[in-house]
Amino acid sequence: MTTYRVRVGFHNPTGLTFRQLDEALEPLRFFRTDTNGGNFRYYMEYEYQSDLRSICDVCELAYSQACKVRKCPLILVEAKHKN
Repeated sequence: MTTYRVRVGFHNPTGLTFRQLDEALEPLRFFRTDTNGGNFRYYMEYEYQSDLRSICDVCELAYSQACKVRKCPLILVEAKHKN
């Protein structure tokens, strides 16, 4: 199973923006990480695990859901490597 780190950012977001993003991503099994100590400004970080989806598929899925919340999101997807 591959674990992906997904960062979703917006220009000048509000707390409501990220709450709506959580609501859109949670049913799709994106789980918010707490790497920023609960403080956010421009982005929120999630983890996603899949055997079937490629990094491009995960990026497309995150982007399509983030666009429903607010236009012009910035998406960064990285595959996490186990050491």
